[in-house]
Amino acid sequence: AWPAVLCRDPDRRDPAAPLIFEHTSNILSKWPASRGPFRIHKQDIFSMLILDRPRSLINQNRPPLAQKTDKTIVVADFEFLSDWRKFEDYRAKDGDAAHWKPRWPFGYIVCASWVVIDFPAAADKPEVSHFYSLSQPNNDQTDIVEVFFRTLEQASSNNAEPARLVTWGGDLKDIAALHLVAQRREWILPPQLRNTSPHCPQRLDLCQFYYHRELEGVHLSEFLQAQDLPVKPNRPTKVADFASDGNWKAVEEHCAADVMLTAILAVRHLASTAQIGQTGKKCTEAILDRFCNRSPTSYTRYLQKWRKENLGYRGTLTCRGR
Repeated sequence: AWPAVLCRDPDRRDPAAPLIFEHTSNILSKWPASRGPFRIHKQDIFSMLILDRPRSLINQNRPPLAQKTDKTIVVADFEFLSDWRKFEDYRAKDGDAAHWKPRWPFGYIVCASWVVIDFPAAADKPEVSHFYSLSQPNNDQTDIVEVFFRTLEQASSNNAEPARLVTWGGDLKDIAALHLVAQRREWILPPQLRNTSPHCPQRLDLCQFYYHRELEGVHLSEFLQAQDLPVKPNRPTKVADFASDGNWKAVEEHCAADVMLTAILAVRHLASTAQIGQTGKKCTEAILDRFCNRSPTSYTRYLQKWRKENLGYRGTLTCRGR
């Protein structure tokens, strides 16, 4: 901790009052001498500098941009378990040449969640669908992928532009796993999955978008925490334990939460790059409100609290979507 030394720049002429200076001065004026010197922790200095800037870093009242055509995205996430029987057969046949742990070809999908978000050209809010989830024990991998493929095809038929598939890290495993299922079942892949290039215009993998060879990729949780956004309901490492224990309700909530959080990052990305007319704030509100229509849990209550503290009170939900 450092002794507080407050110096207001007399030459500063920006119109915004330095709120942190005034707030801290007010505290100091009431600080009893008997309590000793008033101290400020060094971690607070950066926050003081940001709050004292003449313009806010968060422009929540930005007007919407002009958008020429309707657009749609499908945000999806998948959870896997490894087929250890097949993996052990592979190790027995390849011996020392075999890889030491099961990789994505031995993974099978046990849960999938997705949401369809429409961005009408003339609207200031997106239309957010229900968060759809399919998981074991009621649905196997074939059931899950069949319904998901149908969703991609139907979402693409509603607008002039095909729906864009959005994932976080999907290009690293999910897309390849979906290809294997299609090959086994003799299915035709939806348009979003036919081009395997990471630059496919019908897909957006945000993890890959921000990837750099020297900087490497980042985890979804890292990106969320750094942006002061809501976090996941559980540690990612616990999802496999939930699935192994048959706790499918916890698996589904985690998978759906990943979709919701990825969707928030996606709309903020699309808004900041002028690909949609709606603002990131309006889109974030609509996504959170839709997700919190689920059956109440400790996680939805946490999200409602975050929404009220960061975006204001929830109004009437009008973004019903599909």
